[in-house]
Amino acid sequence: MPTIELSTGIETYYQIEGSGDVLLLIMGTGADHSTWNAQVECYRDHYTVVSYDNRGTGQATHPEKLSDYSMQILADDAAALLDAIGIETAHVSGLSLGSATAQELAISHPNRVQSLQLHNTWGRSDEWFVRMIDSMSFMVEHDDLDAYIRCALLWVSSPDFLANRPDEVDDFERNFILENPHPPSKAGLLGHFHADRTHDALERLGSIKAPTIVTTGEMDWQVPSRYGVEVAQRIAGADFHTFRGPSSSHIAFYEMTNEWNEFTLEWLREHS
Repeated sequence: MPTIELSTGIETYYQIEGSGDVLLLIMGTGADHSTWNAQVECYRDHYTVVSYDNRGTGQATHPEKLSDYSMQILADDAAALLDAIGIETAHVSGLSLGSATAQELAISHPNRVQSLQLHNTWGRSDEWFVRMIDSMSFMVEHDDLDAYIRCALLWVSSPDFLANRPDEVDDFERNFILENPHPPSKAGLLGHFHADRTHDALERLGSIKAPTIVTTGEMDWQVPSRYGVEVAQRIAGADFHTFRGPSSSHIAFYEMTNEWNEFTLEWLREHS
């Protein structure tokens, strides 16, 4: 698929695969649409899967100003993408920053969201969360993206992944930056960090009416389970699930792909 200009004033790149009901995938901080590849491969046999580059990632526009990034702005981009490709409503699955974006999409554009998956999510950025984001943004602010990805992996991956799967760790690091044809930019990463720091939808989550599931991982250091529990409690009827085991990190979708995909696909089928 080519890049497309959105009514929100940016260009983005998107892909559509499969057939059936539409499933929109929204990825997390600094990561482009390709990070969803293993999920797209699973879902496309059952759904029309739309993945895309958030502003600040991949082949999308990378605005320079921090004020051009917020979860609401990212949600408006998602709604504008659905408009541009002629999709009225979709199942929505967001991870990390993508989950916060999905919250705002479900709040501000409720008629566009058929069901909602919020993975590794939080409802409000408190002081602990802001300081955690600061620890990752420091290297980016000082133009050291190699140090950033090494630091980020301490937060998002499991000890088992780092200790026992060195080839996959190497692949993850290389694919994210060194061998990525459209690598993260300083402006995009800092913009995403700004959106992460300023996210606050907690008091508005009660307006979400779409069937919702919140998932977390017991080994997720970056967005600990307490945040997901709080989000699930604010959304009437929301399901909650904890992925468990040595690979149940913030990137469990990558570390334990088969279990993660099977669970999310089954939940999606039940709410289609």
